[in-house]
Amino acid sequence: MKHEDVIMLLKAIDETGVARNISKENLADLKSYNLVEIAKGEENDNSPGCKLTKKGRVMLKANSKV
Repeated sequence: MKHEDVIMLLKAIDETGVARNISKENLADLKSYNLVEIAKGEENDNSPGCKLTKKGRVMLKANSKV
């Protein structure tokens, strides 16, 4: 996954709070990088509720165009 793709996915999760239209592989990658947390009990849902971790928020803010 390219850096731009990661930023785009983080922005989508931050705006909606849901991992909608994100493949399970990409979501697993974001979780392995400690950028997102998946809500308890929603790990197997098609669009699980997610939130950014502190590391994810910092990365998104550092790469957002002002």
